[in-house]
This record gives sequence, structure tokens and C-alpha cells, in this order.
Amino acid sequence: MPEPLTMPPILYLPCFDYQVHRQRPQQLLYHLSLLRFNVIYCNVTQDREHPFVVLNDHFAVCQDVEALNLSQPYVMWLTHGPYVDSLPSFNTSMVISDLADTTEEEFAPFAVWEDRKIQAADIVLCASQIIYESAAPKHPQVHLVRNAADYTHFAQAVQKTPLPIQDEKDFMICRTTEPVIGFWGAVASWLDYSLIRMLAVERPHYTFVFIGQITCGGPDSLTDLPNVHWLGNREYESLPLYASHFDAAIIPFEVRKVTSAANPVKMYEYMAAGLPVISTDLPEVSMQKHVRIGRSPAQFLRHLDEALLKDRTPESIQARQDIAQTESWSHRAEFIKERIIEKFLQKYGSSG
Repeated sequence: MPEPLTMPPILYLPCFDYQVHRQRPQQLLYHLSLLRFNVIYCNVTQDREHPFVVLNDHFAVCQDVEALNLSQPYVMWLTHGPYVDSLPSFNTSMVISDLADTTEEEFAPFAVWEDRKIQAADIVLCASQIIYESAAPKHPQVHLVRNAADYTHFAQAVQKTPLPIQDEKDFMICRTTEPVIGFWGAVASWLDYSLIRMLAVERPHYTFVFIGQITCGGPDSLTDLPNVHWLGNREYESLPLYASHFDAAIIPFEVRKVTSAANPVKMYEYMAAGLPVISTDLPEVSMQKHVRIGRSPAQFLRHLDEALLKDRTPESIQARQDIAQTESWSHRAEFIKERIIEKFLQKYGSSG
């Protein structure tokens, strides 16, 4: 069997910057690089003076797409549907299409490319059971590869490291003696802002902290709540520091098509950090026995209260971390590695 390095590099075309939004593509590709696959990850933000930033021996961030060598073969990693149209511009040896979200509701504009992404692929990866069931009849090589956490990174939260103070909100998190309920991720249209309002009104002595880029007007409707704080983006490296100051973490998503097909990365990260987790009733979340599911606003609030009382023992923290350690990006990358090698050998033989 040839070493992965005998294969062409994996190329990810610009969708979002590597450093800003460390989600599924960045994590899977980085962990594949740790398995000695060469990876070129293209940023949206371009910097022609620094066309390539090398993060390790096998991973480079490309900041000038014009610097790419178009004559060499690539394994194309597709998440963004419109890039199907760009495949003929590259010397493509394989295509891996990664389906992370359903193409409905907010993502409906991308539906036109979904079947083409599947048809163009040698391997199709799906982040949730619902997405898998939709794609599986359309292609012979469809695999369910759920999201995960960088366990080592988020497990640092149990060390209770002091939080560097960036602004007055960080100071507030450090100084409060009241329970801090945390969230990180996109502050988007699928958050249930009416649920958040109810929680904050009913528990004015709880502090609710939301970390992440605000992409909708939902937070504007909650500015009258003094115990709800929107911090905006924070560096990925600092998330375990924030988690160490949280007493519980929430996934307050509306329950509808786009969220029912989602497998939230934050769920695994919360558990890796040892945090009690309370979520609305999402299929991919409700299967986790260490996550409390609120099937109504009142039940969500009740679970939040109970989690603060019962779910912060050393035993419960360890139980959540044990799950997260088995649900790591490194485990996901190992599975994908085997699928890539199998398909590469099918296409090109043992000579590579």
C-alpha cells in the first residue's frame, strides 16, 4: 500500500478563512495533514506578498490562488457547491464532496449544486444521518462522518486558566459569582431568540454569554436584557479559556429542517471541555445520552437548573470528556484516510 504522500495534495478552494472560522473543513483537513496527507487550504482573504503560510510539514494556507500550480494533479475537497463549476480548471485526480448541511431554508440557494457535487465525487461524506439518507441512494461511495471536537484543545478548560481580559464583558465573566451559561458558534437566524429571552427573564441571576459572529438581527431584539451578553468573535485558541468560566453550555436552536439535519460541532466541543450541555430536541443531539434535551421552553429551563445542580461533579465531567475523546477529529480523519487510500488504489493501482 503506498504512503499517503505518494498521492497528490488535497486542495480546498476559498470558502472561509482558516484562522477565523475553525469548523468542519478546517478540522478534517488539518487532521488529515497530521496523517501525512499534503493539504493546501485556500483562504478567502488574499495576501500576495505571503502566498503560502505553512502550519506544519503537510499543511499550507494559500493566500494567493494565482500562485497555485494548475498543472499538477489535486485531490479536490468540495464543500461549497458552486466550485463544481471550477473542477475543469484543475488537474483533478479525485473529488471528495463533503455535505455538512441540508440545502433547505437558509441554505436553499445551494440546492442547485447538491446533486452535481454528489455526481462529481469519488467519495461523498455526510455530517448527519438525515443528510446521509438523502445522499446514499445517489452514489456508491457515501459515508456518514459526523462532526467532532479537537479534544486536546478543549479539554484544557478543566484547568481553569485565567481569562485574558479583552474588554469589560470579559471582566464581567471573570468577576461574577452567578452561574454563567455559555454558547459559541454562529449567532445566526436558526437560534431560538424567544427561548433565549424566556431563559434570561426567568433566571435574571444567570449570566448568558454568546461568542461568535453575529449574522442576523436576532440579538437586537434582546438588548433590553442586562444578563445576556453578545461578545462577537473570539479567537479559536481562547475558547477553552472562556469554557473554563462557564458553568453550563447551551444549544438553543429552533427545531426545523436546517437544524434537524445539523450535527453541531459545539456539542462535541462543550463535552470535551467537560461542560453540562442543554439543547433543544435535535436528532443528532438527542442521541447523546450525556446531553439534556429540552423539548419545550419550560423543560429546557428545568434541565438548565438541574444541570447546574447535578452535572458538574468530577464523575459527570469525566463521562462527557470520555465521550468527546472517542468523538474526535483525529478519529474522523483516520476513517477518511482509509476511504481515500482505498479509492486511490481502485483508480490508479498500487503503483500510485
